[in-house]
Amino acid sequence: MEGRYNLLWMLIIIWGLSSCNREPAGIVTLNIYPDSIINDVSNHPIGINLNYFMDGGRFPNAKQSVTKVLQDMNVKYLRYPGGEKSDLYMFASSPYEKSQPTVCRRIGLEDYPGMFSKEGKLLFDPLDFDEFMQICDSLGAEPIIVVAADRYLMPKEKGKRPAKRDKLIKHAAEWVRYANIKKKYGVRYWMIGNESWNKNNTNSTADIYAQDVIDFSKAMKAVDSSILVIPNGDNEEFFRTVITKAGDYIDRLCVSNYGVFFFDNGYQSYGDSAKCLIWPAQTALNAMNRYATKEQLSRWKMIVAEYGTIDWSNLWKGSNDMGHAIVSFDMTGQLLMEPQIEFSCFWNTRWIENETNLRDHDALDKDGNLTPTGTALKIWGNFLGKQMVKSESCDSILTYSSIDKERNLLYVYVINKRGSLSRLKLEIPNHKIESLSQAWEYFGKTPEDLNPVWQRKDDTDKLIGLKGYSITVLEYKLDFN
Repeated sequence: MEGRYNLLWMLIIIWGLSSCNREPAGIVTLNIYPDSIINDVSNHPIGINLNYFMDGGRFPNAKQSVTKVLQDMNVKYLRYPGGEKSDLYMFASSPYEKSQPTVCRRIGLEDYPGMFSKEGKLLFDPLDFDEFMQICDSLGAEPIIVVAADRYLMPKEKGKRPAKRDKLIKHAAEWVRYANIKKKYGVRYWMIGNESWNKNNTNSTADIYAQDVIDFSKAMKAVDSSILVIPNGDNEEFFRTVITKAGDYIDRLCVSNYGVFFFDNGYQSYGDSAKCLIWPAQTALNAMNRYATKEQLSRWKMIVAEYGTIDWSNLWKGSNDMGHAIVSFDMTGQLLMEPQIEFSCFWNTRWIENETNLRDHDALDKDGNLTPTGTALKIWGNFLGKQMVKSESCDSILTYSSIDKERNLLYVYVINKRGSLSRLKLEIPNHKIESLSQAWEYFGKTPEDLNPVWQRKDDTDKLIGLKGYSITVLEYKLDFN
């Protein structure tokens, strides 16, 4: 039960339920506690999913390259080749001597309209594995690889090539060989399939997947025993089966965190109440803490393979606007406060409809410009200390904070969920603020604003102005002595 109590305590910290003070004339006093460290984030656990369909040669005339915009976002974990399409992707054909993407099956290609010819050939130059590794090298980012695993169980279709289990295992092992033996890339993180619990994985079960994980792990670690094998899960029962059956063959667990649920009134549902946005990750952590052995828990961490503001109940329209940027920013903050999460990857750079239908899950547009949700991720990427610390929130004003003691820096992140203007007064017990080094704000006129403004603030007063529907980040020089 320890894990459950820890998570409850984390939520109390996140929402600062203990106290905060409202003073006259819209002044909000919030307390920051630099000595109360919640989580070590010195690994800079900010990541994103790439899309091998869209991030190669799909937009040759883009104003900014994918590498450049990811550098601007300062993301340090990159997942490839993406989500569900990973389960049809092969980095190369036998004999696996050259990075040249192909597909392991032709069944299900219709799920990606405009990406394949009738013959199953890619219509656009994809981002191949070597190109992906070049991006990782340019950014100093950690590569996260998803190997095709579980779609061999799909019903056969006349005239379409199915996937075969033994060939998928062979491909996964050869990918490890190519990456770490031949190319010396040193790729550590290897995920076995994508969302294998999903109902679209026809004929699969948790028991079948657990056995797949065992057999993939054996084959892949026979090539390189240093890699980290990572299965996925969703609900507690699925995780229980995978952990108890395949626990000796795995090194991490992963989950998708789409925490927008019951937003019956869209953004207003968020603005009017406190929302836990990481309940899928909490479910996974509860299962890990309940079913893993002590030895396993001593070395395991949870990875959030995907996260974002997609509302799968279709109650909140998925526009890429200020409201979605705020919720995405808050979700990232909640994930950063959880010590058992190693890193999290936003979903995604660009989905296949990006050119004609920009959605909340697109971090950049076809020209390589950051969207509102992409900008929210950029703020975290560029203003993150080494430890998350305790801070207090109040009503519609949410606050996170991190510190970098080596540089004597304190970062304060403030979300104004509603449209009313406020002024912020910070109290930092036992510490003296030397100066406000810089201040930035991201704000929209309404939650539906498609063109929010990111600008530097010139606040020199002790009271910091907070615009409505805004994200404000403050960097202070702080005396830690």
